[in-house]
Order: sequence, then C-alpha cells, then structure tokens
Amino acid sequence: MNEIAKVRNEVRVRQWAEMIRCRNESGLTVADWCERNGVKLKTYYYRLKRVREAMCSRVEQHDIVSVDPESEHIEENQRIELSVGNITVLLPDSFNADTLKRLLGVLR
Repeated sequence: MNEIAKVRNEVRVRQWAEMIRCRNESGLTVADWCERNGVKLKTYYYRLKRVREAMCSRVEQHDIVSVDPESEHIEENQRIELSVGNITVLLPDSFNADTLKRLLGVLR
C-alpha cells in the first residue's frame, strides 16, 4: 500500500472510530442509532470490525513488559495512577515519559 493510501485509510478509520464513540456515548442501541443517523447496520458493523483490527495492529507494535506488582512499593504521594475499566495501573512518578506516552496510546 502506498503512503497516500495508508494515510487515507488511517483518516477513514479515525472517522469511523469517532462514529463508534458517538454511538457508544448516545446510550442508544446500535439499531436505533443507525436508524437515526442513516447508517446501515451492515455498514456500522463493518466499520466497527475495521476499527478493532486497526487497534489490534497498533497494540501489536508495542512492547509488552511483564510487571511483578509485589516487586516494588510505591509511596502514595509519588505515583501516577491510570485506570481503564476495572484495571488500575500504578506507576512511580519517575516513570519514563516516552513509555508513558506509548502506554496511554495503547489504553486510549
């Protein structure tokens, strides 16, 4: 795939991800949201699949590091706390900034 096609595909996937985010935040069922927004169900699910595939390919590009939660005690006032769903990650305040940016990109 040439560079222009890659960029075009990335823009399209971002637009679709925004559409899915809007549907999720609407509180409507997929069918109701699609009907109100003039999107066919088949189109919605195709786009959802493509967004998920894009997210999975991005996650695969990151290094996964095993962390032993018992190996280090972090003082309460010197930590960074990230929560996504029912998962909470505690990091020392001195955690590498570049690694933190990559982690936030994956969690987003």
